[in-house]
Amino acid sequence: MLNVREPSPVGGAHDLQPARPHVHRILALPRLALLLITVATLAIASNAQGARIVDWSLEGYPLDGKGSLNDTLRMVLTPLQPDVLTLEEIETQVSVDSFRTAILNRINPVEWAAAPYVVGNDSNNELFYRTTKFQLLGSWSFYPNQPTNSRLCDVYRMKPVGYASAAVEVRFYVVHLKSGNTTSDNAARVVETTTIRDSMNHMPAGTHAILVGDFNIENNSSTQGLQKLVQSQSNNTGRLVDLLNPTNVSQSWTYNSAFANVHSLCPCLTPGVDCPSRFAGDGMRDRFDFFMPTLNLHDAAGLELLTATYVTVGNDGQHFEKNLSASPAIPEGRPYANLLQHASEHVPIRIDLQLPPRLGVVSAFDLGTVIVGGGVPIAITNIAMAPAAPLHYSLAATTGFSAPGSSFTLATGPGALHTISTTAGSAGNRSGTLTITSDDPDHATLNVGLTAKVLDHAAASLDAATSVTAQTLDFGDHEAGAFTDQVVNVYDRGYNSLRAQLSLDGAVFGGGAGRFSIVGGFAPVLVAGTPKAESIHFDASGATTDSTYQATLTFHSSDEPLPGAASQPDLVVTLRARVLTGAADVPTGGARAFTRLEPPFPNPLDGGCTIRFQLAREGMMSLEVLDLAGRRVASLDHGLRSPGAYSIRWAGRDDRGVPAATGLYFLRLTGPRGDVHASRLVIAR
Repeated sequence: MLNVREPSPVGGAHDLQPARPHVHRILALPRLALLLITVATLAIASNAQGARIVDWSLEGYPLDGKGSLNDTLRMVLTPLQPDVLTLEEIETQVSVDSFRTAILNRINPVEWAAAPYVVGNDSNNELFYRTTKFQLLGSWSFYPNQPTNSRLCDVYRMKPVGYASAAVEVRFYVVHLKSGNTTSDNAARVVETTTIRDSMNHMPAGTHAILVGDFNIENNSSTQGLQKLVQSQSNNTGRLVDLLNPTNVSQSWTYNSAFANVHSLCPCLTPGVDCPSRFAGDGMRDRFDFFMPTLNLHDAAGLELLTATYVTVGNDGQHFEKNLSASPAIPEGRPYANLLQHASEHVPIRIDLQLPPRLGVVSAFDLGTVIVGGGVPIAITNIAMAPAAPLHYSLAATTGFSAPGSSFTLATGPGALHTISTTAGSAGNRSGTLTITSDDPDHATLNVGLTAKVLDHAAASLDAATSVTAQTLDFGDHEAGAFTDQVVNVYDRGYNSLRAQLSLDGAVFGGGAGRFSIVGGFAPVLVAGTPKAESIHFDASGATTDSTYQATLTFHSSDEPLPGAASQPDLVVTLRARVLTGAADVPTGGARAFTRLEPPFPNPLDGGCTIRFQLAREGMMSLEVLDLAGRRVASLDHGLRSPGAYSIRWAGRDDRGVPAATGLYFLRLTGPRGDVHASRLVIAR
């Protein structure tokens, strides 16, 4: 007895009477033909992925379910690769078990399950499904007419694997309507289709459903039974559409060559000769088998039966009232046509179900370490099982982050990358949320946690405390061979753990007749808390005497290579050297030598200045900065020095490294004889 989980709201539920099993013998194909067919099926295009539905009326799958019949059915189904398979006229529970184990699980091993089987009044429908693709939510059956004159309608609630929303449920109404073309047969079908339509109208609003099976409707589309299914009523929840005639134009397909490409009955011309004797014969001349979805499965959105994939298997439209194996050969090949011709008096029909989109994205996204304004791409995919509807979505980020503001559309496949950026603000650790709004039925709104460590940009400078992008480095006035190397320091000014390191990328000399160079050559380096000291060499060999050489050294730099990195301002050092004929400051012809202190430049200074002085003879010397009270602020040079010209760079800091205050100061040079030379210096900050 049937346990009715959801009885038909119209007509009530009836006790089911077990029907007598029918055993129909199907002619066995020769073993050689089977071998040829096995090879031929390799060339038939298969459904490598996707939600494919196949329906097949078997004309009584026998009790034993063994032998060449199983081989024939398996070789027909293998290239079709169904995910849901509905059958009519499968005789018993034993037949159901045999079909699943001997046929389906040999196509997709250990994947197939069968819905609960109910013996009907000569209907005997069944639904099989791949457990990797679908799940069964429940099933029930009802008689759409009185039990003695009606066949069961079996209902199966199915949902694709991976979805949670009830909006993705699909109900399969599987039928084998009353056969025959007498007045009473037609009247019985009208009652059946009316009751089925009433039952489907009582589904919850928005339910997706498919009526599928052997309708046994002969002659044309305007028959009263078919019209009950497609007509507009006050309740259209269960209104169906004929996908091959969606506008419901009056069509007469029986024995009509104009509809040769939709006929599903019969692949055999002469029963007992070309196929089993029980088959109807007459070749491909009628349409009995249908997929009819509710309107919301035919609205070009979300769940959708794809009309373009609707195929009457093996029917190329060239075999009207012929054997399917007759010339010309069908695209799948004549061996495949022979399989169809001997398997059933119906050929299968198949269609693909487009699934709703599924949003694929990480639950939390760490941008890592970035420089303020920098971003990192996040991957978004449509992970629905193809064929699937495109994913429509938009992005929004909370304060501290930004996301692209457009709306996006994404098909299944490799996905898309969208850069999530940090916005202006203080450096440090940040957290926020990326909100994704989409038409994924399970995730209309999805929040992704955002985190990042944000750094300030580096600060290229020639001074540790203030921004200095240009300075002069004077090698002094010396005879050839008396020049000493000078040092240029490059700083990442104010570096700390929340500032990007400075990438010192290049050093370019201009002018100076090629006499200036970096000792050891230049190599890119990252500068952090310790400055990069570059030793600069002046080559005076062969230089023109009493000539001044001047050049520029330009340092190119940028932030360290992190998201958001930017170029830093060039640092330009002006280089000067004068080559003298003889010893510096020792005049010829008996002239008296002298020591002198030149005015500093720039003056006033802002960040630093260059101080030049000249010694007349070897001896102890000192160079100091004094305030107006005569107190020493900074000692710039002290020690035993040879005669010559000197140049010193002062960054405006006292002996403790603290920037000297704005005001007037004095430079005091004490020479080898104790002679004192002074010059005024103004600090303006």
